[in-house]
Amino acid sequence: MRVSAILKGHDLFANLSVEDINRISEFSERKSYRKGQMIFKYGEIGRHLFILLDGKVHLRLPAEPNTFRIVVADVTSGDLFGLSPLLGSERYTLEAVAVSPAQALVIDATKLRSLLETNSLAGFSIMNEVAQAYFTRYIELLKSLQKIVTQIPLMESGAR
Repeated sequence: MRVSAILKGHDLFANLSVEDINRISEFSERKSYRKGQMIFKYGEIGRHLFILLDGKVHLRLPAEPNTFRIVVADVTSGDLFGLSPLLGSERYTLEAVAVSPAQALVIDATKLRSLLETNSLAGFSIMNEVAQAYFTRYIELLKSLQKIVTQIPLMESGAR
């Protein structure tokens, strides 16, 4: 499938003109990742945003020595990730690792951001989808946290 067809078929770009889709496809490419391959590291300068086309990716907080990594989100086909550079953050705020063979559409964030700054309608449409992606991830994280908290036994008042 051509990059422009992938872009047009994704909710993030569904409301854009053919001209805008073609411009974005010029600075986008498909990339494959092996199981276990790091896609980007926490704190790394963010240059791209990603749309997962196939496979599964974990977004996680990095671990200190002798501690566990915390998986913040499971990314599946069609999901956006690596959005920090689009939102003006210089660095990625999580790490992304392929937990199965994966393929993603990799989009140059600086060039996309520049396009969005000159086209307010496209900018609003895309940022609305980005906000929805973050909100959905936030709700899922809250549900996971609630499951963890409800499994912690509570001490009775006055017990030591």
